[in-house]
Amino acid sequence: MISNTNNLLAIPAKKSFDVNLSIPIKNFIKATFGDKEDYSASVDGFNSLRAEALLRSNYKDDCSKLLRYYDQLNAIEHKLPITENQIRIYFKWQDAFVSGGSLFGSKQKTNGSWKLSYEKACVLFNIGHAYSELALAQNLSIDEQMKIALRYFQLSSGVFSFLKDYVNANSLSDLSVDFEPAVLASISWLMLAQAAELIYMKSASFKDEVAAKVAAHAADCYKEAYTSAKTESAKKIIPE
Repeated sequence: MISNTNNLLAIPAKKSFDVNLSIPIKNFIKATFGDKEDYSASVDGFNSLRAEALLRSNYKDDCSKLLRYYDQLNAIEHKLPITENQIRIYFKWQDAFVSGGSLFGSKQKTNGSWKLSYEKACVLFNIGHAYSELALAQNLSIDEQMKIALRYFQLSSGVFSFLKDYVNANSLSDLSVDFEPAVLASISWLMLAQAAELIYMKSASFKDEVAAKVAAHAADCYKEAYTSAKTESAKKIIPE
């Protein structure tokens, strides 16, 4: 995982591979609806948005295109049958974590699926990553940026918590070690714990009893993250 000088962590990203969305979608539209309307520009724009959102090295400055792409996936999910038997698009991604509990000495596995839900889950994972990376990019010595970092950690936690439920509902956990429920639970709690730690860093101005409650909440969140990470299914994946 990525860390900064305050020993806070960001979640690593999944790596996306390029795929041409335009041709199979255009072929389906033409075969189904004919040439009454030209959707080429819209489809090509969708294809370009994916590349701009996913084929980049980091999200330290902005993740707006990543969010836009996820919104577009939601918009087309029930309009275009992207499946192995209809609009055939094979989505390929590399895991963020390595099965074996270390990011060193091993390579992340590459997985793929014809399911649009798999693409959505991978994008969600990277949204969670992006929020954690944006949190680490803030200067915590500046109050306003600390508040921004706090919000990004909270958002990251929420994304990974939602993703855990989404993966379960769509039977995706076998498609990536990153989608192991205990892994997602652990990193969700970790992001929430770091948000709580930022509040504690400002607790010098709090009353003692309030500061104690803040510290206890942060400790509880870290404990939950650790407990999830040490389950049999997660401890071979999350690096120590």
